Amino acid sequence: MWILIFAALLMFVLGFAVHKLGWHFLISGYNTMNEADKAHVDIKPVARLIGIMCYGIGFIFLIVGLIDWFGLVVPIEPLFIVLILFIVVILWRAQKYDGNIFDDTGRLRPGGKKKLIPIVLVSVLLLTVVPGILIWFSQPTEVTLTDTALVIEGSYGQTVPYDEIVDVILTNVPDVERRTNGAATSSQLTGHFRTTYKEDVLLFINRDTTAAIRIDWSGKPIYLNLETNEATEQLYEEVITR
Repeated sequence: MWILIFAALLMFVLGFAVHKLGWHFLISGYNTMNEADKAHVDIKPVARLIGIMCYGIGFIFLIVGLIDWFGLVVPIEPLFIVLILFIVVILWRAQKYDGNIFDDTGRLRPGGKKKLIPIVLVSVLLLTVVPGILIWFSQPTEVTLTDTALVIEGSYGQTVPYDEIVDVILTNVPDVERRTNGAATSSQLTGHFRTTYKEDVLLFINRDTTAAIRIDWSGKPIYLNLETNEATEQLYEEVITR
């Protein structure tokens, strides 16, 4: 939480420094150009765009930090999708003010495509890696029953030995008060949460399923379910026979 809030404040300061104070040496790419190349860059609109980008990033970080602070159980992937698209659009808009890449008519100069390679790579990474992480957190729970343990796969995964299980019950998805260290997407709740009964638990919950299995064992209580109530009930029957 505090890291996100600090990062938000840092982005606001950087945006102000570039946009209002004219600290153009902070602009990546521009600060490594020779003087001849810098002379072909219309730096004022570039600085304005970079400042706006920093403000936008800071604003999103601040929202996510506040969501974490208050423990709100709301999906955050829309915020990150907006953030990614915002950054990519700003970066590409800034390129048109680089006279080393485009001429006065907006056409690519000879060798301009080569100079666009870094921005293409950054855009591809932003548009693939971050959504990939969000998709990973949104995957349904996978549970494997081995001879000795119940294994929950994926992020925050756990291995629960049968001989450490105290009780297993089929119940409903608990009401959650706040997220303490977990991921809340539109389809999944994964990780550490606190229920409305002030109990700290581990959740591996599909939001579209009402049934859940509660496992009390030597570790933190676990609630998990599968993609349907029927599949969850079948898993429960298999677990209690172990």
